[in-house]
Amino acid sequence: MDRERSKSTTDNCFHNFASLLMDRILNPATIHRTASAGKSDRNLTRSLGDAACFGGMVGCGETYFSAFALAVGLSETASGLIASIPLLVGGVIQLVSPKAIAWIGGYQRWIVAGAVLQSLAFLPLAYAAWTGSLSIVMFLLIASVYWTAGLSTGPAWNTWIEQIVPVAGRARFFSKRSRLQQICTFSGLMVAGLVLQWTSHQEIALTGFAGLFLVAAMLRLVSASFLHRTRNGSQVANHIEPPQKDVTEKPAEERVDDRSAIRLLAYLVAMQVFIQLSGPYFVPYMLGQLKFDYVVYVGLIALAFLSKVISFAFWGRIAEESGAAKVLWFGGIGLVPLASLWIVSTNLIWLAIIQILSGIAWAAYELGFFLMFFETLPAKHRTRLLTYHNFANTLAICAGALAGAAILAYWGTTSQTYYYLFGLSSAGRLLCLGLLVGAVLPKHSLKSIGMRVLSIRPGAGSVTAPIIASAEE
Repeated sequence: MDRERSKSTTDNCFHNFASLLMDRILNPATIHRTASAGKSDRNLTRSLGDAACFGGMVGCGETYFSAFALAVGLSETASGLIASIPLLVGGVIQLVSPKAIAWIGGYQRWIVAGAVLQSLAFLPLAYAAWTGSLSIVMFLLIASVYWTAGLSTGPAWNTWIEQIVPVAGRARFFSKRSRLQQICTFSGLMVAGLVLQWTSHQEIALTGFAGLFLVAAMLRLVSASFLHRTRNGSQVANHIEPPQKDVTEKPAEERVDDRSAIRLLAYLVAMQVFIQLSGPYFVPYMLGQLKFDYVVYVGLIALAFLSKVISFAFWGRIAEESGAAKVLWFGGIGLVPLASLWIVSTNLIWLAIIQILSGIAWAAYELGFFLMFFETLPAKHRTRLLTYHNFANTLAICAGALAGAAILAYWGTTSQTYYYLFGLSSAGRLLCLGLLVGAVLPKHSLKSIGMRVLSIRPGAGSVTAPIIASAEE
């Protein structure tokens, strides 16, 4: 009897298992779900590969454009312009990207083409480093191609990646992706600094730059390969307009009036002008005036970058508890004295402290800025408005950098002139705070948002772009 009961139980278990197995095999919906899950996992892995390679390229590539300008024999003023003018070109051309996307046939093709073009932009720089000759006009042209390829694909990438990454666990994935990119950017920055330090001691610094630019080109090309192999659905491939989200209307007390939104954007743009008045010229000041070697130069940049990355978590908790407006105020106030502090002393310990404080202040400013930006602007128009803001932002960068270049050209590239720049920059940042006074900003803000690091700047923070899909309400 027990034997028959045991056999019956075994048969039932086997029958249930067989039925489940056949359902998995024959049910089309199950097959579709399984295939979709596998595709999603591979897409996430490829996106992480793209982030790692892109971060490495930023660390050993564009970050050293200004230093390379000095090494190849260009002036200190030219070195500062290299870090700013090409951004404006990229900001202008990105305005026509929607039509270009329609012409080329979809987001993915546009993004991959931009990545390949960005990779190719390093090749003439590597050749110029090898030959030891490069004019300012040619350098500006090459850097403009680099930034055009990068900035014009940014809004498209934001829309495309939102369709690639599943909603479930999206915030966690983008947090992981951002950390990976930051690690690879920092690693590229440090390795490149050590390479340049060694090659400069061997009196072959330009050869070192040539090697770094070739590595940067290769990394971006691998990044383009990851982007190309990412498989997306027909919705993304065939629809050019970004999908519109259903947005629940906020209560009247949580809405931000148009005037406050305009004042916020005016503050951000005006602040950028005075930041860029001095920002692009910290590299020529350190390498040209203070005669720092590459290890000291990279070490100071690394301190700011590390303190910024580490303090993001702290400011994120402040934003969640007290609102992003308070974080933006902390960051804005913290940025005011930073430029003028370089006038006090050239002692390395003092400069290291300034860089640490700079990273903390920049983390608050950028996090508060992006959270407020997305809280203030309607969700269904964020991609388009982000494009317009990028244009206004790059225009402000160019205006500030040109004003700084005019001051250096008129009074000469002396330490005293740099001090004037640093002092004017701090004074202007203080005046900009007046635009925030009286602005009614939202009290309840997004909890977090991921960011892509596009460039590292010693005195002007890093050039970053938000990942719209990572915004966590």
